[in-house]
Amino acid sequence: MKKELGIDKFIKNLISKYLFEICMLAMIFAATAIRCRFASETTLSPDYESYYKPWVDFYRENGIIKGLGNAIGDYYVPLNVLYALCSLLPVEPWIPLSVVTYVCEMLSACSIFGIFYVLTGRKHHSMFAGVATLFLPFVAFNGSLWKQVDSIYTCFILISIYHMLKQHYRATFIWYGVAFAVKLQSVIFLPVLIILYITEGFHSYDKVVKDAQARNSFSILEFLWIPAIYFIAGLPEVLCGNGLRRTYLSYLYQTRELDSEGYGMVSFFPNLYNLGLDDYDSLLSTAAIMLTFAVLVIITYTCYRKKENLDKRTVLYLAIWTAWTCVVLLPGMHERYDYSVLLLLTPFAILLRKKILWPMLIANICSLAVYAKTLFRAGDLINMPVVSLFYVAAYLYVTIDIMKLINGDTGEKYGEA
Repeated sequence: MKKELGIDKFIKNLISKYLFEICMLAMIFAATAIRCRFASETTLSPDYESYYKPWVDFYRENGIIKGLGNAIGDYYVPLNVLYALCSLLPVEPWIPLSVVTYVCEMLSACSIFGIFYVLTGRKHHSMFAGVATLFLPFVAFNGSLWKQVDSIYTCFILISIYHMLKQHYRATFIWYGVAFAVKLQSVIFLPVLIILYITEGFHSYDKVVKDAQARNSFSILEFLWIPAIYFIAGLPEVLCGNGLRRTYLSYLYQTRELDSEGYGMVSFFPNLYNLGLDDYDSLLSTAAIMLTFAVLVIITYTCYRKKENLDKRTVLYLAIWTAWTCVVLLPGMHERYDYSVLLLLTPFAILLRKKILWPMLIANICSLAVYAKTLFRAGDLINMPVVSLFYVAAYLYVTIDIMKLINGDTGEKYGEA
């Protein structure tokens, strides 16, 4: 029998011990290769040539100080600083933008691993879930192809949620404050924090014993971290001469885009306003906001009355659902605003809640249809009212499911992979 070479023995031992980790690294390599191929494509993005590249060019022509003092664009300060820093590099803007968004996608994958490891105690399942999110179409398309920045605020949202599930509430609010300072869309996760304050936290479970009395509440003063971080984040523009009002009222100006930019009730997002209601924003926008508020009040009341049913898994489900409620019911939603929702919903359905697999798949397919319409000019093939019907139906199914769960339906237990 031929003697086995030392290198072959080494490789086989390596595979035997670390095959899973090697496979994860191979998947990360594949995800990176996909981004490298997408990143150089700038003609498909409806925003890169019109907004992001001109913004970076503006900073190159005027310098960072003058550029921040004039606050070009409609983002808040952290993203403006990002574009300003991109102007310092002697490369096309898509290169640093793609790198930053991919780094944040990787951080999100790590947070997904942490979140579901806390909930399941299954390391390999959770790690695979995190890495697999890098291959979700909306994740791959959003940053590298569209040159959007949704992965940046989302990674901070996920870090915040991880600490929330660990009941590290100060860290929860600090990281949420960072996310909110990056992008206004982070506000869709604020309701779950308000609910947790009202319910005095949630029941804590260890891996062996369910301790029904283990709750960890937090002070309302923790919410002050959000405006504090928002204030600190605005200082670069203030110090560059942009002015307090123009800097700190940036989000207020963004909310007025519904009227000033002529978006209507919805901008290619598959919610119920695509069902013939898009052109009636002047009539319906206030009603839509109040409807959202009323629905969130109802779920808050239900959670308070049934707070003994709130555990870590239900709280994550609640965070997903309340954020999803906001993007389905609020006016002025854009194509990408469910990015963070689907990023959490997808592994949650697969690992913890298989009965919502079909709604999750439908929501992801609808998201893919929207990206196809926006990026790949598939407008003739995509019927938005039909897509919206399926999307809203998926949301309603999940709504019924979570309401049963919070109300203690004994048949609504979690399943694990």
